[in-house]
Amino acid sequence: MSRKRKAPPRFAALRAKPPVFWVKLVSIAAVTCTLAWFSFIHAVANITWQQNPDMALRFVPDHPLALSRKADELFAAKQDPATLAKVEAMAKQSLRGGALNPVAIRLLGYVADARGDQKKARELMLLSQKVSRRDFGTQLWLIEDAVKRNDKKQALYHYDIAMRTTPSSFPLLFPTLTGALDDPEVRAGLAPYVKAAPEWLLPFLPHAIGTSENPSYLADVLLKAGPLPDRPEYREQSNYLLSTLANKGQFSAFQRYYSSLPSVRSKALQTAALNKDTINLRYPAAGWQLTENSVIGGAFSEPDKSGAFTLSAFAGSGERGELMRKLLFLKPGTYRFAAQYEAQSSAPDSEIRWDLFCASQKGNVSKWFTSRAVKTGRSGDVQSFTLGADCPHQLLQLQLAGGSGQLGAEFVLRSVDIVRAP
Repeated sequence: MSRKRKAPPRFAALRAKPPVFWVKLVSIAAVTCTLAWFSFIHAVANITWQQNPDMALRFVPDHPLALSRKADELFAAKQDPATLAKVEAMAKQSLRGGALNPVAIRLLGYVADARGDQKKARELMLLSQKVSRRDFGTQLWLIEDAVKRNDKKQALYHYDIAMRTTPSSFPLLFPTLTGALDDPEVRAGLAPYVKAAPEWLLPFLPHAIGTSENPSYLADVLLKAGPLPDRPEYREQSNYLLSTLANKGQFSAFQRYYSSLPSVRSKALQTAALNKDTINLRYPAAGWQLTENSVIGGAFSEPDKSGAFTLSAFAGSGERGELMRKLLFLKPGTYRFAAQYEAQSSAPDSEIRWDLFCASQKGNVSKWFTSRAVKTGRSGDVQSFTLGADCPHQLLQLQLAGGSGQLGAEFVLRSVDIVRAP
């Protein structure tokens, strides 16, 4: 008997399909490929529109964000009538192609401004801000517009928005804002924003302190705003401001600002004693300031039971210089200065020298000085003096000279103080 023939090849069933099946299959494949292509080009455009809008527009010529980005570049490069018309057309096309975007609206504002229509430009910029406060170009235009109109309150409002939303704007905005602090209205208007302690405040403070010709203006803002947040990083900036005020001779501002700070030692500015009122302070600029030097230096001891410190000091052979200083705000009157020392050995040609200066922004004027050599055992200095109303701020300075001995000079400052004479 003959066997049955084998089954048809596996594609025989497909060959038997009617033509309509193949039409449907090809249509589905075409639609799938088309959708995949559109997904691909839009993905490329969405990735590249910000950094390379030209590439994005080659793939998707009507991509709304790429259009506004490219128009922004064109406007930045040139503002002739032809370019303005092109920018306007691209911005409008961008708005037609999608949801409202602040860049396109801002560009229409730029065009109106360039054509001299300030009212329309301002309306468009305010609309752009309403859509999103994060567009820096919009905020910058609104700042400049407010400044032109001398509306300082509104300018500060937009400064705050710009700095809150665009940290990259700090290098541009901080110098301008710092320079504007010489205006009392700006200082008063800025205080409420500072009081709120926005994120931009902490980076702004060191910039303003370090670059301002007159840091007392910043101190005035902080006094109006009230205490900064009680955190180490803000305490560091307060101390930086105090040090800068002292270095620039702005002692009245120093005193006002220090007195406003929380948890300060109220006696710190009226005493020279080595105790908790002048050493290891929350704000060290108000206390004793040791000079950091490899050839002249010193270190404070731990406090004793009464809270008093001592200072171990040294000066290398042949070296002379400042060891420490203290800013004082003593009221007019007669005072008595006293210092006590102890040394293990004498140092030939050495010197322990105290100077009191009347300190002012114009410079320091010597009031008196006293000096002695380092001698074995205990010794001391006493000096009486009178301060008048013309010397409201004083600087007490300790200088050392190591002398000609091979080992220099070493001693312990057991105590120092200035007390009002009876």
